[in-house]
Amino acid sequence: MQDVSGALSKRLHLAQVWPLVAVGLLGLAVAAAAWVAVSVWEERLAKARFNDGAGDYQAALQTGLDRYIDEIRAVRALYDASQSVDFREFDLFTRQILSGNRDAVGARADHSHDPIVRIRWSPLVTGSERAAFERAQQAGGHNDFAITQWTLAARIKAERPRAEYFPVLFSTDHDTDPAIIGMDLNSEPVRRDTIRRAIATGSMATAQDVILREPGGNDVRGFFVALPVYKQGALQGAGAKPQELLGVLTASFETEPLMDAILDKAGLPPTVAVYLFAANAGEKSVPLFSRSESQSWLALDKEKVQEQPHWSSRLVVGDSRWELFLVPIKGAMVGYYRTWLVIGVIGLIFAAVLAYMWSSLRHTLRLETANRRILQLAQTDILTSLANRRAFMKRLKMAFNASLRGSPAFAVLYLDIDDFKDVNDTLGHAMGDQLLKEVVARLKSVVREEDLVARFGGDEFAVLASNVNDPMEAGTLAARIGKVLTDPFIIDGHKISVASSIGIAQFSRDIAGPEAMMVQADLALYGAKDEGRDCYRFHSEDLDRQVHERVRVAHELRTAIEDGELELYYQPQVELATGRLTGVEALVRWNHKTRGLLTPGSFIAIAERTGAVQPLGNWIFDEACRQMKAWQAEGVAPHVLAVNVSGVQLKSAELEREVEASIAKWGLNPGEVELELTESVLMEATQRHGATLESLRRMGIRIAIDDFGTGYSSLKYLTTYPVNRLKLAQEFVFRVTVDYRNAAVVRAAIRLAHELGIDVIAEGVETEAQMRFLIGAGCEQAQGYFFSRPVPVSQMTALLHEGYIKPAPPPQQPRFTSAA
Repeated sequence: MQDVSGALSKRLHLAQVWPLVAVGLLGLAVAAAAWVAVSVWEERLAKARFNDGAGDYQAALQTGLDRYIDEIRAVRALYDASQSVDFREFDLFTRQILSGNRDAVGARADHSHDPIVRIRWSPLVTGSERAAFERAQQAGGHNDFAITQWTLAARIKAERPRAEYFPVLFSTDHDTDPAIIGMDLNSEPVRRDTIRRAIATGSMATAQDVILREPGGNDVRGFFVALPVYKQGALQGAGAKPQELLGVLTASFETEPLMDAILDKAGLPPTVAVYLFAANAGEKSVPLFSRSESQSWLALDKEKVQEQPHWSSRLVVGDSRWELFLVPIKGAMVGYYRTWLVIGVIGLIFAAVLAYMWSSLRHTLRLETANRRILQLAQTDILTSLANRRAFMKRLKMAFNASLRGSPAFAVLYLDIDDFKDVNDTLGHAMGDQLLKEVVARLKSVVREEDLVARFGGDEFAVLASNVNDPMEAGTLAARIGKVLTDPFIIDGHKISVASSIGIAQFSRDIAGPEAMMVQADLALYGAKDEGRDCYRFHSEDLDRQVHERVRVAHELRTAIEDGELELYYQPQVELATGRLTGVEALVRWNHKTRGLLTPGSFIAIAERTGAVQPLGNWIFDEACRQMKAWQAEGVAPHVLAVNVSGVQLKSAELEREVEASIAKWGLNPGEVELELTESVLMEATQRHGATLESLRRMGIRIAIDDFGTGYSSLKYLTTYPVNRLKLAQEFVFRVTVDYRNAAVVRAAIRLAHELGIDVIAEGVETEAQMRFLIGAGCEQAQGYFFSRPVPVSQMTALLHEGYIKPAPPPQQPRFTSAA
């Protein structure tokens, strides 16, 4: 029994120990894994910081060097802009730019020359010109002037005969080193080679590592640049002619002070060691410039620098490309080895392991949640949580490629909520947002699970319907969507009724790609809108042709305004009782280059859709005002000039300004001008753009309702908004002698206008019988083909000179006695 109990005890101990050991080992494994992951992350983050800092160093150095080089080019610009430059001009100009450059890099601001850079001017002197040149300089004030050899020592020798010389004539350090004047740069091999490269390319050339001349005799290393200067107006660059060369501008820079000044000005944190090597420098080469907080790092050669973790780039000066190495100093790339080692040891303890595991898990979950949220925001519409355009196009591309490989076909439905803007304008954007959410809910209720619904913005949605081999299936889905959206929405007690226009594009191998398929769906959508909305339409070749024709006409119409192809015709308005001409209506005609004379019906609707009606309407109104002024000058002006205004113009903020400007420009009385608006446009204007109409009325402009009786059935706006004249629609006038119901409507409209004190004019009068009926019904004025078609300005002027067209015959018994 004791043996059995002992065995049981061991088993119990093992049952308790093994979970602890397992948890300890798991904690150790998790701690080790976390250490590795965090260490890698910290290393990447440190590298990213170092790369950013190194990039800042490179940008600061390149910018500082470019600033100095630009000053050399500025001096050349002085030579390019001047016939000649004397020493006084050279000295004054270089003092100004070098003092400004010194301010830019943080040196003291005075008007002395910058000791870091020495700018010199060396004209080209041929061997045959040498003697004359030396005499000219001696006569100009340089008593001992002679062309001498370039030397770093104090001893100066006369230059031996050469084919050409580049003697230093002007120098910014002439005060501290007068012996530099006359030294021939062509006598020193490195400078001579640099000058030749500059002349050969017509641009700046650089000697990367040269010994600079110092008055004290000290060896100072730096770099030397040369820039050719040509005669004023001569061709610059590699194609310049040698005989056009005036000389060279050279500059010597002390590398170390220059780089230090640039970096001091930049104020960058001292987290890197800087090494600058000449282009193509050997592995054992020492740097042209180095800077580090640690003195032991300054003596590194190129090979040792490259052995360190480093960031490399190039600095460009003229035609030279210096190699720049940036090495992080101790502490710039931080590691947490000891910290995580301690965490790994503590991780053996159960509580620490659990705490660390929980902390790591929570951190990971936060990262994953953030990543999911970012991905969701990038591909999801925030308001409706649907896929956005980007996600939809990605899915569409995948479906398109799959169908090309043999997968089932699909269709794209592009839909737009009709008159959604009215909801926003009347109930507010918050209500509009709620409506969109309800629309989304209904869309989801009619599409299949595999279908994708997306919102493109505003009130535009798209549906990617999968596995649609028969276009009838897409049509059935569109019909279901249209039906479900026509049912009224009840939101916060408001009953909102909307409809939708849907364009459908069916997959075909002939389609160029997903983008082209979306274009087809978009065109089909606009086709549905053109057919009256609340319907769907498939894309077709005819629709393509209609759209392209519309675009072509819109483009030609814009150029027609500029090219003077438009012309105004005028139709007279006649007093029925006397035949006296009382007004004219301006009607535009288009003298098309290939299609001949076009009436408004062939292009006004396109102009309204494409926005071209705005400049067109402005031109019509201004041209009509100009002609009215011309008739006034002849003494034959009508009492009223009528001009049609479209709904697009009325919605624009420019209408009031354009009308006022034209009236003032031609000096007209506003009461002589009448703007004609249809009932539909006027109704919409009184609701949304009433301020514009009120301003026009206050200005004195007359308002007429065109095509009265064909728009809104409600006449309430006649009592709430005063108009000057009703124009009876041609559709009613045309049938007054053959349809008693039309006759009754016309009589009622005339009586209504008289009761309200509004003038009446009938449009489309084409027969004598129609004229007699109108006289009998009490209509005072009319216009139509019976009196005159719209005519050019010359014929209209002749009619105005006569003053009348044809006296109206005496009234007779109306034909439809039952309509009386």
